[in-house]
Amino acid sequence: MLSPWLSAIWYLNLTATLALIASLAGNGLFRVYRCLFAYLVADASQTLILMAVRSHKSLYAYLYLGGQSVKLLLAVFVILELYRLALEGRPALARFGRNVVSYWLAAAAAVAALGLALDRRVPPGRSPILHYFNSFERTMDAWLLIFLVMISVFIAWFPIRLKRNGGLYIAGFAVYFLSRVIGLLLTNWVPAWKDRLDGVMLGVGSACLLLWIAALRRQGEETTVVTGHRWDPAAMERLSAQLDAINARLLTSSRR
Repeated sequence: MLSPWLSAIWYLNLTATLALIASLAGNGLFRVYRCLFAYLVADASQTLILMAVRSHKSLYAYLYLGGQSVKLLLAVFVILELYRLALEGRPALARFGRNVVSYWLAAAAAVAALGLALDRRVPPGRSPILHYFNSFERTMDAWLLIFLVMISVFIAWFPIRLKRNGGLYIAGFAVYFLSRVIGLLLTNWVPAWKDRLDGVMLGVGSACLLLWIAALRRQGEETTVVTGHRWDPAAMERLSAQLDAINARLLTSSRR
């Protein structure tokens, strides 16, 4: 049974998720951010289903684990979508980045599964299945966060022409995954803090959702910003030429 304050945050998170789904559908951005839209639909569906079965503990646990697994898979596609959006002006470079992310995440999943097989210590009173799943999810979220940070640093350094919506999308998911990684890590270390940590993660997620509701608009697809070294036009020109050269080289290699 959730505490009253945690229930309030849960309802706020659900309301914000449904409002963002409606907003993306209404302004047509669900066609642009398909993976984000699918992730939000999966998240809202999981929440509604869990609310309906929360009195059945075993069923609740299995549906929670199943829903989190689906969302984790969709999060991988969100990261790949972000790479495509951030580098859509240089398709060969974007394709290379997505391939690298795909291979590394597959390797990370294998390493995480191996780690679970080797580390069988479960804190007293903790469900083994939930403990192992949280460990696996935390590892994958950490890798997703690493790739989000990498692309954030990349677009902060290099002069990338980025749509305003794309920048908000990247920033929001970076904050969201940072909160989840820290929250799941602390949950595994200190199970007694679970409710408080769940509240913090839901609160951060709700803040990101409210930001997207307010800021993700059709006009944001028409507004572009150039990132990286805007204070130094000479450096911008040099770095942009480097990116164009890398993109051309990758494009040539792919045709051989």
